[in-house]
Amino acid sequence: MDNETQTPTYHSPLEVFEDYGAWFAALCLRFLRRYSDRAINDFGSFAPETPSLTEIIYILANKNTQASQNWLDSHDVPTLERSSELMAMIMSAIHEKTEATFEAINGENLFEHLPGEGIRQAFGLEAFELDILMVLALIQYDDKYARLWRFVSGASEYAQLNASYIYLLFDFVDPEKLRSALSEDGRLCRNALINFGLVPNWKAETPRAYAPIYIPKRVLAFLQGEHNRATLPGIRTLRNRDKAEQRPSPIEKTLTRALQKQSAKLALIGYSGIGRTTALCRVAQKLGLNVLETDLHSILKTAPEQAEISTLLLSLIREARLQKAILLFRMHDLDGERAAQIMRFATQFNDLLQACQYLRICVAVERQTTLTRELFGELTEIEFPQPEREDQLRYWQKNLAHYLPKEEAEDIASEMAEGYCLSDSEISTAIDQTCARLAAEPPRKALTPAHLTDTLNKTRGAALEGLATLRSTTLKLSDVVLSDDIRRTLNEILSFARYSDTVMSDWGFAKYNMSGAGLSVLLSGLPGTGKTMTAQVLAHELKRALYVIDLSRVVDKYIGETEKRLSKIFDEAERSQAMLLFDEADSLFAKRTNVKSSNDRYANLEVNYLLQRLEAYSGVSILTTNFADGLDEALARRIQFKIDFPMPDAKQREMLWKRLLPPKAPLADDIDFEALSLYFEMSGGYIKNAVFRASIEAASNQTLINYDLLWNAAMHEYRSMGHIIRDDPRPKPKRPQP
Repeated sequence: MDNETQTPTYHSPLEVFEDYGAWFAALCLRFLRRYSDRAINDFGSFAPETPSLTEIIYILANKNTQASQNWLDSHDVPTLERSSELMAMIMSAIHEKTEATFEAINGENLFEHLPGEGIRQAFGLEAFELDILMVLALIQYDDKYARLWRFVSGASEYAQLNASYIYLLFDFVDPEKLRSALSEDGRLCRNALINFGLVPNWKAETPRAYAPIYIPKRVLAFLQGEHNRATLPGIRTLRNRDKAEQRPSPIEKTLTRALQKQSAKLALIGYSGIGRTTALCRVAQKLGLNVLETDLHSILKTAPEQAEISTLLLSLIREARLQKAILLFRMHDLDGERAAQIMRFATQFNDLLQACQYLRICVAVERQTTLTRELFGELTEIEFPQPEREDQLRYWQKNLAHYLPKEEAEDIASEMAEGYCLSDSEISTAIDQTCARLAAEPPRKALTPAHLTDTLNKTRGAALEGLATLRSTTLKLSDVVLSDDIRRTLNEILSFARYSDTVMSDWGFAKYNMSGAGLSVLLSGLPGTGKTMTAQVLAHELKRALYVIDLSRVVDKYIGETEKRLSKIFDEAERSQAMLLFDEADSLFAKRTNVKSSNDRYANLEVNYLLQRLEAYSGVSILTTNFADGLDEALARRIQFKIDFPMPDAKQREMLWKRLLPPKAPLADDIDFEALSLYFEMSGGYIKNAVFRASIEAASNQTLINYDLLWNAAMHEYRSMGHIIRDDPRPKPKRPQP
């Protein structure tokens, strides 16, 4: 076909406005001819704002006077037949160009090239309903059309159309269809494509027929081609940031199948940061959809009135349809007050969602609650599992490659993948935060696993602050003086923590293990034997944050408060994958007593609750105690590993004396470590105190750390342990020490 005979196409939404403007002008001419007695008064002049006798006669007889028609003839206004022909001709051209444009773009990107047609299809509008929208848009969009309508209607000032005028303008449409289209339940109102205003004289009592009708700014902007800008409060459009082609994960395949249904309502189950948003954005992109993330609390708090809430919620649903988007609601971090505010509008919100048949909804939540059920009804649950080790390794390698050479990135990724079980976005954030911190701390340091672990430990479990204290160490298991048996058990604990997921999930042991995949360790022994230090070393080896529970802030005299705080501790620890250390566990896990008073009963309830949460906890929990015999017997069944820390023997004490003196410490050559270890039967904690005390004394006197200083410091610690020493039994050093 020659180019000259091809039907022209639209190149921009504004060209559609121009053609509709010509159609609107013909519509106004038809209106003047159809209702000439409304415009021409009894004196043969144009005055449509004032009712005349001829208009009253027209209303009674339903027929225009010849005088008014003659006046229009004298001013060369086209006849009713000619204006109707003009309308039909222009509309036919609009339809032909629309169809040609649709074919040229293969029906894709409608909202970019033909936003009006996109709206018609998205909301299932009839052709005349789109025409009404375009007429309303023209009056709000261009002053010349607003002035034209002002002239034709005889309004003394600029005014929107109202229902009465639309009934007259579109009297060629079935009246029942028109009334239905402009009703509250009609598609235009129900989808917030039009709004009804108020007349000042009537205010809230404004009759529906006289209420000015206008298009929301967002819809007008959309018709003008601004289709990707969400302007509502509390929502933002999410994009798939991962440009690399990846094999879809099993959870993404499940999500894809579910979202292929236009009315899908899904609960994305998992902790914050597990990768739900990333997976959803990837799936949405493949399905040709957008994702609108919605903060429901922010939306509701901007409109305290019930009517405003309906308008906002309808606008939210409209935005999802306009952008061909999935609505993603985040339901995390809703405290009691915020949840209560949302609950007030739950029924109203649910009714609006139920009335909207074709809307994809995803709710990011750790688990379904009463609030989510009231808001969204029953949701199909899609549970997001922890990322596999292989996936984490790939995530670390991919994100580290932006900052490091390939080999170095692979080495660090291999080490970091053994720690926290993180999603792609969490890993990316941790790396970015670490690099930003290192860049701001001169001199600039090279990125290491220690830096990354430090960032993760400080950023995860922040909600535990106030109830627990973050503890860390740089010591490895090889740095700690331990017996062979204890070291063997600790290595077994590390293996359990690292590979239990593989055994449970991949090998199928989960269905035989009803108590969960958590790990509980009991460290018992006298003070200073290294229990707390060992817990810190285990956390360091596993690259996890270790939070020591502050029992003084957990235990509360008021009934139920202790359980609430414990619940918060375990919930946040699950979320952040932190390790929990219950120091002096006997104060919490003491043997339950016979019930002699209400206090005994509630104390037993606290122990019962604690034991249940400990058993269900999927992370690592460590308990330390000086009195293992005082612990509740039910606790023993829930502990996988028990280690008793005895007092170190002479050989171990000698190693402790040597290792607790750093390489940079200035040592004299007269120190007899064997003599110190043989005479002072002390645990590692007391030896550490003695070494530090002697070092302070040496620094203050500007001398080397010598045998006498260490001996005197050890004597002080020995007495503090309760030993009585009358004479100084200090032996002479047997040999100089290197």
